[in-house]
Amino acid sequence: MKIQYSLFDTLLEPVFVLNTEQKVVYCNETAALVAGLSIRKITKGMKFCDLFEFSEPIEGLNELINVCDATPYKEVTFKTPQGGEGKVQITLQPIFDAMGDKNWIVFVRDVTLEERLQKKYRAELEQKEGVIKALEDAKAQLEHYSKNLEQMVADRTRELSRLNQTMSALLDSLGQGFFIFNPQGHILDVSSKACENTVECKPDGKLIWDVLKLPTNKVEGFKKWMQTLFMEMLPFEDLAPLGPTTFEHSQSRNIALEYHPLRSAEGTMDGVVVVASDITSLVEAQKQAENEKEHAKLIINMIKSKREIHRFIQEAQGLLMAIREEVSKDEGPYDSESLYRHLHTLKGGAALFSVTEVAESCHQAETILSELKDNWTHPAFIALRGKCFEIEDYFFKFLHETREILGSSALSEERQIEIAISKLNDIARKVGTLPGGGAVAQELLLELAMEPVSRFLEPYNEVMLRLAERVDKMMAPLKITHGSVMVIPEIYNSLFSTLVHAFRNAVDHGIELPDQRVDLGKPAEGQVEVELEVLHQATPRPLLQIRIKDDGGGIDPSKIREKLAKRMVDTRNKSDHEVIQHIFDSQFSTRDQVTDISGRGVGMDAIKVAAEELQGRVWVDSELGKGTTLLIEVPYITEFKKTQTKTAAAA
Repeated sequence: MKIQYSLFDTLLEPVFVLNTEQKVVYCNETAALVAGLSIRKITKGMKFCDLFEFSEPIEGLNELINVCDATPYKEVTFKTPQGGEGKVQITLQPIFDAMGDKNWIVFVRDVTLEERLQKKYRAELEQKEGVIKALEDAKAQLEHYSKNLEQMVADRTRELSRLNQTMSALLDSLGQGFFIFNPQGHILDVSSKACENTVECKPDGKLIWDVLKLPTNKVEGFKKWMQTLFMEMLPFEDLAPLGPTTFEHSQSRNIALEYHPLRSAEGTMDGVVVVASDITSLVEAQKQAENEKEHAKLIINMIKSKREIHRFIQEAQGLLMAIREEVSKDEGPYDSESLYRHLHTLKGGAALFSVTEVAESCHQAETILSELKDNWTHPAFIALRGKCFEIEDYFFKFLHETREILGSSALSEERQIEIAISKLNDIARKVGTLPGGGAVAQELLLELAMEPVSRFLEPYNEVMLRLAERVDKMMAPLKITHGSVMVIPEIYNSLFSTLVHAFRNAVDHGIELPDQRVDLGKPAEGQVEVELEVLHQATPRPLLQIRIKDDGGGIDPSKIREKLAKRMVDTRNKSDHEVIQHIFDSQFSTRDQVTDISGRGVGMDAIKVAAEELQGRVWVDSELGKGTTLLIEVPYITEFKKTQTKTAAAA
């Protein structure tokens, strides 16, 4: 017969029954209390040694099979993994049942049991007393609440009123229209003041489709969308964009509509928040950006297809004349088919070259014309006439804005041709061999091959202004005297391109800071002037003289001498004028440190080399505190020789 361990259930002392593997096969409630675990968990295969950590080894515990008699009680302290601790007396005793199974009973006398139980019962008592006190406090609070309920209701009402006022103020401060509609389409009495501008009404209490001014034939579709939205058959984010995205404003404002779910604490959707935003400025900015993009395309087209755009301009001018002739008639009769054909042709050409405003106006005129064909009215005819005149205005605006890119040749009614400068020179030479042809040849070159020098110098004004801003200086606009002197560009391009160094040096080295200039009695703005002159009396041939003068601090000869001394150059027998000519030496600079502006000593050297390649010369005059003048003299050449094609190619 198997032993009924339940006999130990009534014992107040902890009792554990272990098998040969030290696994607990039984424990009473007191034992579970000491271990800090439930009986079920302990007897589900846990070992006794896993329940406690003893201060000393328990005799026989690790070799239960050898324990044949009861062991004497041993007093030890213990700790449990759950944080419990105490002092106990332990004994082991073997037990056999009728089936021959051998187990061991572990009797545990908890020395601290009484104290533990007292703590437990005291805690339970305190807990009960706490519950009683809490009930008494709750009763007192309930009585107090009942007595002051009327006052609390009044206070709460005032609080809600303040909250509503705050909410209204917040909503009214928004620049966007804000309102909410429920599943039935009714708009709640919560909206922002901006609704009066965005959706042109106060929407409170109205139906959503009336506020959005939906046409009658679209209301049913809107209701189905709204029903699907509240049923949440699909994610809100997927369904929301299917609703109306814009509001048709009476003043042509661009109003965008957005939808957001309004959910309860349980997560169900109680309403939909509509946000109406005036995005007119954004739309205009986007349109402006698109126009600028189209303008960039237009410029590219003009550069790449100059001949084709010239043909378009000539054709467009003829079409505009024909369109004006048609719409200038007094209400008719006019050839609508011919007018439609002219508009369509002009629109195609304008779109091809990204003349957007002309193309769009042509399209609008076509629309008005189509409506006129179906239903002729005098106001529509006046609108068509106005639109056609608008096309003409946009076309001439296009010509004005692109004049610098297209050049005057694009506006000419005659076909323009291009000719190589070398071929033109050959023609001029042949003409010059004819009797009396010398003057004709010279005039031919002057008219077709030569350009004013000012055209090559004017861009340096922007170079100086940008550099002055970087170095905290102030510059007056570049002054050019006798800039109408005509030259053949291919001959002088190399020289003109090196002059950038002269203008940069004038700003960086010559012109003083504004405060210094004022202290010296000079204007705060520095001045650079270019003077051009053709010296016809020079021998053996005329000379082109270029003088670049600044009113800066001038060149200090002593600094030049100091720099040259470091380079082992003897300047004792040289005048100040001779010394300052060394600024043209290769890799000579008055700067101690190299910057991205100057300091490498190659700028003035480059000007000198370019002038000498033209059989010319350069020098510099300077007066300390007054300024510096760079002088360049090169032969004034008015014939383009074949030997100069290399120079032209390099340019």
